[in-house]
Amino acid sequence: MKKVFLVLLVLITAIGFAKTITLEFWTLSLSPTFDEYLKAMIADFEKNNPGIKINWLDIPYASAVQKLTAAIAAGQGPDVVNLNTTWAVDFAIQGAILPIDNLIPPVTIKQYWEKLWNATVVNGKAYAFPWYASIPILMYNKDLFKKAGLDPNKPPKTWDEVLEYSRIIRAKLDIYGFEPNIIAIDELLLEGVPIVTPDGKKAAFNTPEAVARLEWFQKAYRENLMPRSLGGYGEGREFYQQGKIVMYPAGLTMLKHIEVNSPNIFKVTDVAPHPVGKAGIIKVSLMNLVIPVTCKYPKEAAKFAAHVTSPKWQIEFSKYATVLPSTVQGLETSEYFRQRVKAGDLNAKAMYMASLSMKNAVDLNAPSVIGVPASKLPDVRKVLQDYWMKAIKGELTAKEALSLAEKEVNAILAK
Repeated sequence: MKKVFLVLLVLITAIGFAKTITLEFWTLSLSPTFDEYLKAMIADFEKNNPGIKINWLDIPYASAVQKLTAAIAAGQGPDVVNLNTTWAVDFAIQGAILPIDNLIPPVTIKQYWEKLWNATVVNGKAYAFPWYASIPILMYNKDLFKKAGLDPNKPPKTWDEVLEYSRIIRAKLDIYGFEPNIIAIDELLLEGVPIVTPDGKKAAFNTPEAVARLEWFQKAYRENLMPRSLGGYGEGREFYQQGKIVMYPAGLTMLKHIEVNSPNIFKVTDVAPHPVGKAGIIKVSLMNLVIPVTCKYPKEAAKFAAHVTSPKWQIEFSKYATVLPSTVQGLETSEYFRQRVKAGDLNAKAMYMASLSMKNAVDLNAPSVIGVPASKLPDVRKVLQDYWMKAIKGELTAKEALSLAEKEVNAILAK
């Protein structure tokens, strides 16, 4: 009897002194808009993991890098933090965040789209959990389609069709067909054109495919099919809301802007998959979760990060925000979204449709995609962008622009 009492006493004492782990979780500019979702997601984790408490802090997006750098340097970094792909890779290269491959079982890795998981792979090691994502769609004005004699039920599927439709729109309505957001390095990658050679030492983008893509933009500019100011997404949204352009290729979130700021245009808007280039991929803007090297409980932090980015909670987040899950299980599995689409909800239709394209989504900021050393990437981007835009405006031929850019990029890579 005395032995039983002693055993019970030891167990009670052990339970009494059991340590509760507290993990600090940083998000970027998500509060207060998404407080309800985040608190519910955290409460669910804590309920199923009673030995772990989550201390959630939301910090401004603009100061995230500065705050995280200072916190890690002081040995007081958060345990799980929200970063975009570029930042995640930068911190990984600096040795400021932990590789995560060995912190979770392989089955967890398989729940994400492979291309998105690989976005933060550096030297063979993964450094981030893919979280919420956004990809572009094609918005178009059905009324203006009809006025131009185009079938609103048959939006363009390719960039060549966009050009063809825009010519008809210019001839019939005397307005712009579309406005793109032109980023030269992205345009090359979307056409399957490599930026550098496999060893990263020389430019590899001066190809017939690159010339053809640049000449496509030159035609659109020369024929006045897109605004000559080349203002990108922001200007495109304003022009679309004013009925000055008919097709608007842009990110999912822009549709919500149109609904709020121009309800009359929103009423006559429909959506279609974003046209793709020869590479057959679509650009994705991806947010991730990483674990700083200062984390005292990396396995527990990884468990929480996997919870946040699980299909269940990513799909739930899509009910609150215009974002897509980075998981293989997408919105097409959600009865909630299927019902919204059936009810005629255009935002739900756009998200549902875009979710089906996630299998082809690639984060073009991933080092494995670009191939340019991180320290030289800003200069390479600038050179390509400058010559690309000069060519579009007619200051250089496509071949001249790419040849000059090739020469300058080789000089940058040789340094």
